[in-house]
Amino acid sequence: MSKIISIATANPTFKHKQEDILQYMTEVLQPSLDEKKLLNILYQRSGIKTRYSVLPEFSERYASHHASFFDNVEEDPALEARMKVYHQHAGNLGMESAKKCMEGFVKPAEVTHLITVSCTGLSAPGLDIELVELLGLEHTVYRTSVNFMGCYAALHALKHADLICKAYPNARVLIVSVEICTIHFQAKNDMDNMMANLLFADGAASALVCSDEAATQNNWKGLQIENTHSEIHFKGKKDMAWKLSETGFLMTLSNYIPDLVEAGIKNLVAKTVEAIGKAQSDIKHWAIHPGGKRILDVVQKELTISSTDLQAAYSTLEHYGNMSSPTILYVLKDIMDTKVNWAEKEMVFAAGFGPGLTMESMILSN
Repeated sequence: MSKIISIATANPTFKHKQEDILQYMTEVLQPSLDEKKLLNILYQRSGIKTRYSVLPEFSERYASHHASFFDNVEEDPALEARMKVYHQHAGNLGMESAKKCMEGFVKPAEVTHLITVSCTGLSAPGLDIELVELLGLEHTVYRTSVNFMGCYAALHALKHADLICKAYPNARVLIVSVEICTIHFQAKNDMDNMMANLLFADGAASALVCSDEAATQNNWKGLQIENTHSEIHFKGKKDMAWKLSETGFLMTLSNYIPDLVEAGIKNLVAKTVEAIGKAQSDIKHWAIHPGGKRILDVVQKELTISSTDLQAAYSTLEHYGNMSSPTILYVLKDIMDTKVNWAEKEMVFAAGFGPGLTMESMILSN
């Protein structure tokens, strides 16, 4: 078994209110009267109050003092220009979260494995090598990159960390998940772009995983990874996609995704808990990826749990929006920091949803 002993997060400079982003979208997209009414309704019902971005233009109070990325080009910025912004910010943002994550637990030289997670930028040499240099990790550190798995990718990384720690009890695995989603803004009036512009934000999160033996020896408390489960629902293959184009990454995000989650969440929970001889009633805390308010609402309804049970997910959505892969780590951090009673044995169910349509789940306990 292995344990998540530390989670830390980091966000870029610019914190935008949702109503300011709506104003920006209205000015840039010039929607028709009907489209404007729809935008207003969607933003009011989003469950989001603030989002972070490496770009200033989504709020007038920042834009008036900074150069605008999108306004300085005649058309949508090319993929190359967007990747340049990604590389300006991703490494430093990941470094910030990783340093906070390691502090008080391990020194950089003690990290044996590095797993980087991202779906919003790509290059070679990539984020993994950049972080080795920025953090001062050993140049012999074992590196793995998880790319283009979207919103469930951090859970996939945790699964790999668990396998590493089972094979190597002395391992210290650092996961760094970084997404710069907002650089892929597309100035097009279609539902996919409306939903992407409504939800996505930038952020980073890091997690430190070690074996149970190492945690016990060092008196580190944490969340033990008890079981993992993954399913692909091919029916939703076309409903969530992330494709490269000349003008950036194009997001497909249909309004059918909550229906797919609704149809599959009960079975996902049942299969995940039954594998370790448990039942849904044994779950104390729910770490559901807040892909959108409607997704959380249908999960709550289908599992007959309360909004309080999903408070960590709703709160993350409210304050940060959907940052893709790091988001589930924000939810787990909230649960670890404020909700787990470390004097009692409690079980956490975590789940994320991404391209495929993939549903990834995990059982953790303190």
